[in-house]
Amino acid sequence: MDVTEGIVMSFITAMVVGVPLFGLTLRFCLKPLVEAFIRLKEVPQGGGVDVQLLRERVAYLERVMEAHGLIEDRVPLALRTGSPERLPAVSAVKDRERV
Repeated sequence: MDVTEGIVMSFITAMVVGVPLFGLTLRFCLKPLVEAFIRLKEVPQGGGVDVQLLRERVAYLERVMEAHGLIEDRVPLALRTGSPERLPAVSAVKDRERV
């Protein structure tokens, strides 16, 4: 066997075995990304019905908690003055019975 025949045989073997394996690897790597991209394109922009329903449910729960006196002010922590990373040193503690 000549040196060039050995090189040609190794290239042919690499192409016969390597190209399909490389193709399968790419397919399994890219499939989740392509499916996620397709799902992203299918979702309507601006929030769907599910997001609107969740917002309504959270608003209802906030109203119920406020009616029971569990929420004093509805201003989010990030919008309060001071550092948003720290909680206030003194906070009002309410002693309520759990239902």
